[in-house]
Amino acid sequence: MSEIVEPVSFPPDLETLIERKKADATFTHKDWSCDELEPLRSLVRRHYRRVQKGRCAYCRKDVSLTSALNCHVEHIAPKSKYPQFMFEPKNLCVVCADCNEIKREQEVANAEPDTLASRTGRISYPRSSNGFRIVQPHFDEYSKHILVYRGFFIDRTDKGNFTIGACKLNRRLREFGWDEKIVEDGELLEASQEFIEASDAIARLAALNRIRDACLS
Repeated sequence: MSEIVEPVSFPPDLETLIERKKADATFTHKDWSCDELEPLRSLVRRHYRRVQKGRCAYCRKDVSLTSALNCHVEHIAPKSKYPQFMFEPKNLCVVCADCNEIKREQEVANAEPDTLASRTGRISYPRSSNGFRIVQPHFDEYSKHILVYRGFFIDRTDKGNFTIGACKLNRRLREFGWDEKIVEDGELLEASQEFIEASDAIARLAALNRIRDACLS
């Protein structure tokens, strides 16, 4: 089952506002943060904070239940690349400050990985998981694509691999090294290192199986 089963629904006054913004030739994705859209952003944040059970869509860490500073509205298909999907309910979720900043920095640098499987001629929003390269919380079950163990993110599919890379989910590992309990578990540490250094799919799968066995033992 997908992580999000209830997309946000906009009341009539916000639907009117959305249509007015879409019709404004001067409106761009950079105007998403304008004061007039604050009620809309607030509604989106409250809704997805609730249906995501207070967890970031990408790293699964807690988002703030009261502050917007660590509970950011995320456009899954980047609004800079797909402004036509800026207000699409299934293109919205909430993420933590770190995941938001990482994706935002890539967007500013014009280097953000394209989250849609096919960009050419894209007019309508994808209706299934197959339309996305990234783990899409409205269509995907997170655990089928990414295994998380003690803060270490392991891809189970190509989509999981893309998401880990696009959001730099193993950033704590790079910054602070292995968790002490992993270091103390020689089998798990060795298997984890093999996974990182694996040069082909067969080696990665073998290492992943060793990690799973070590986690369950």
